[in-house]
Order: sequence, then structure tokens, then C-alpha cells
Amino acid sequence: MKVMGAIFSFVALAMCAHASAQSLTYVVSPAMVQGYAKVSLNTTFQLDLDEGEACLASMTGVDAGWGISAAAGLQLLPDVDGELELAIYSGTIDYRTVAGVPTLSIPKEKVRLVAAFSNVYYKFQPDTNARFKLGGGLGFGEYRLTDTTGRNHRGTGLVYQVKSVAEYDFGARTTFHAEVGYLGTTDIDVDVVGSTIARESSLSGITFGLGGKVKF
Repeated sequence: MKVMGAIFSFVALAMCAHASAQSLTYVVSPAMVQGYAKVSLNTTFQLDLDEGEACLASMTGVDAGWGISAAAGLQLLPDVDGELELAIYSGTIDYRTVAGVPTLSIPKEKVRLVAAFSNVYYKFQPDTNARFKLGGGLGFGEYRLTDTTGRNHRGTGLVYQVKSVAEYDFGARTTFHAEVGYLGTTDIDVDVVGSTIARESSLSGITFGLGGKVKF
């Protein structure tokens, strides 16, 4: 009896999985998949840089900087979008503390992050002209700091972001969007040109963006 019960349970589970697969295949049909491309002009707020070098911890604030991002995506489900995004953020150092002590001289060092993300968004009220999206992404980025001597401090590592997006359709194919997000990196091992000192850096902060999207 136990064997028969296990067989019936397996058959029922297989039928449910088959039905779910059929339903999913129907929802994600080629006719319902819609592509889009978008561009956004961005700025950063409260962008912080944490560094460790020669056993000393450094905390650095970065002035609000400008950036740009471009993405291409697909509407995978009526309320789910998936996209690939390339973003660039840059700024200059505003203040720095080393081992908890503020530095008197603030170097005008430039910081830049170039990152590629794979994002997923969930759309609230997808069938209306105005909607809200919540999502995020994981990717890979290059961090670079150019100091006052012209030396490049460069490293690559994992990056991540969480975003909330407000969209409004101006037509069947054109959409305006405003977004706010949290951007961060894992600890990145940085190679300093002309130095043997190992530096570990991480960057995190809040971003704002305004842009447009074209559906096709």
C-alpha cells in the first residue's frame, strides 16, 4: 500500500509540474515578450569609500558625482522585466579619515566605477500608464581611483544594486522614468601602479536617475 501511495503521489506531482510548465509556457510566449532599451542620467548621494592599506583603515566621502547608464531588457512576464545594464559613476573625494583621525589636507582624488549588471524588476500595476517597479541586480565592476600624483589604483570585483523605479508612458512605445537606488561593491583588491602595498576598497552609496525608455 505504501508503494502504491508513493506511486500515486509521484504521478500527481508529475501532472502538477506538467500543468505548471504548460501554464508557464503559455505566459512566456513569444507574442507576449516585449523588448526595450533605456538610458538614464544619474547622480550619487552619500557615496562612501572604505579602504584598508598597510593595516590602516580609511573612510572617505565622495562628492556628488555624475553618471550614465544604458540598459536593454525584455518583459519576461506581464509584471516582470529582466535587463542587462552598463553604468558609470564618478566623483571626487570630499573628506577622509585614517584610523579614525581626519586628514587636514583633502586630496582632489577622482573615483570612478564602471559596472555591468543583470537586473530583475517586479512591476506594480503593469497595465496602467503609470507604474512602480522594484528590483535589483548583481554584476561585475571596475573600480579606479586616480590620486594627486597621477597613479591609478585599480581593481575589479562584484557589485550589486537595489532600485525603485517610477515609470510613465507618453505613448505606446515611449516611457519616462525616475529611479532611486542603493549601489554597493564587495571588497575589491586594488593594485596600485608603482607600489607594492596591497589596498582593499569597497564603495557604497545612494543613486538618483532620470531617463527615457523606448519599447520595440
